Amino acid sequence: MGRNNQAPDGYQCPYRNACPHLNGQSTTRTNYLLNDAEAETYRNSHYVKCVTEENAALRADNLRLEKEVAELRARLQVEHSSRFKPNRPPPGDLSHPRKRGAPKGHPPWNRRPPEHIDRILHVPAPTTCPHCSTPGLLPTGQQQEQLQEDIILQPKTFVTAYRHDTAFCPICRRPVFQTAEGELRNSQIGPTAKATAVFLRHELNLSLRNTEKIFKHLFGFNFVPASAMAFQQRTARAAEPLHERLRNQVRCADIIHGDETHWRIDGKGAYLWFAGNNNFGCFHIDHSRSGQVALHLFGSNFKGGLVADDYAGYNPIEPKDRQSCLSHLIRKTKEIEAQIASLPPSRQDPKALRFNTQLRELFRDACHLGKLRDTGAISFTKAKSQIPAFYRRLDLICKKQIPHKESETLRQRLIDPKRDYHRLFTFLRINRMPPTNNYAEQSLRHPVILRKIIFGNRSNLGASALAVNLSILHTAHCKNVDPIAMLQTLLLNGHQALISVLFNNSA
Repeated sequence: MGRNNQAPDGYQCPYRNACPHLNGQSTTRTNYLLNDAEAETYRNSHYVKCVTEENAALRADNLRLEKEVAELRARLQVEHSSRFKPNRPPPGDLSHPRKRGAPKGHPPWNRRPPEHIDRILHVPAPTTCPHCSTPGLLPTGQQQEQLQEDIILQPKTFVTAYRHDTAFCPICRRPVFQTAEGELRNSQIGPTAKATAVFLRHELNLSLRNTEKIFKHLFGFNFVPASAMAFQQRTARAAEPLHERLRNQVRCADIIHGDETHWRIDGKGAYLWFAGNNNFGCFHIDHSRSGQVALHLFGSNFKGGLVADDYAGYNPIEPKDRQSCLSHLIRKTKEIEAQIASLPPSRQDPKALRFNTQLRELFRDACHLGKLRDTGAISFTKAKSQIPAFYRRLDLICKKQIPHKESETLRQRLIDPKRDYHRLFTFLRINRMPPTNNYAEQSLRHPVILRKIIFGNRSNLGASALAVNLSILHTAHCKNVDPIAMLQTLLLNGHQALISVLFNNSA
């Protein structure tokens, strides 16, 4: 007999309180347990879904953080390698470094013999060998000559007493006297000592205390470090008109290199600016790095060619022609490549590597072409005719976007007409303009070393004096003028005596 699908009306199971099929459990309790289980399963499924979504979000965030950590480690490694050169070759580099020193077969370097001999000292032949102490040596009759050049330290100062005959001036209504040749009026320290102290400070990067020590131990000349500071301020006051004239030379020059670096004034951040070329140089220290300082230095009507980096502070001067430093761009591509190479192989972008390699080759080819033009290997017209070809290569390299962030930033910078695009190959259409700003960087290298020694200036007056002295000394080097003799002339005769020396063919 078949089983009914539904129980008859009014039927109650006699085993509802203890069903043998439910292990003696009540059917009512069993139904309650089933309902609770279904509800719990729903809650658990919802919870599992939420946890799954949360885990997926955490995994994505973890991947993003791992990528950022890898990039930061790569940047740190590149920054560390740029500051601290490795003593060992990188892993996998099987190339043997070149032996230090001159190559084999190179003629030895000898000191230039002195132009005169002040003393001849005869040394008799030894009777005992100085090497093995063998006695009873017989002279050979030959001579061995050795020239030895040395200095004579004379800790003695040269004191001059200027005894002036006076005359009465009816206009001034007092006795007056005239200044003798070589006399620095109203000064107990002569011009040679002051010029030497300024030279040691600005050319040899000595501190004021070390300058005082050198004068004390080598010349027997005593003064306090504050006097050495007064020396450089006096030369700066005398050379202030020369510094102003150098700034005017900057505004009238055909080609100018510009750059800036960090400085300190009384412990606060400042900037040391440089503008110049192979004929002269002008330094300026300011608290700001804005375009207003560039206007103060270059003027608002600068019509020459400017060679500088991509810093926007030079934009307000609106030069007639501007060349971006290709060395900066080449170094940038190397830094990006080193950063990418430091990443795990799975995260390295081959497109970014190829992009930076092609850019570096492009800029190097342009620099090589400029060198050929400057040496006369090719004509100026032929070098200029290669500009469209270089731009076609640049457009082809920068045609597509780069997934790598820093490479894409560099690409956007190069294709931007308001930034580097029209400034990359300006040097090929202007004669004597270099493709790099290495001259300005080399000119700032000496003050940067001085900054690391003296940590900047304590006052605006000291910073201004330093900028003036650096300017005239740099210009003296460009003109092959003896700096100490120039400072002596400046202290004795004023700035007018140096105009013909420092400003002949300065443009």
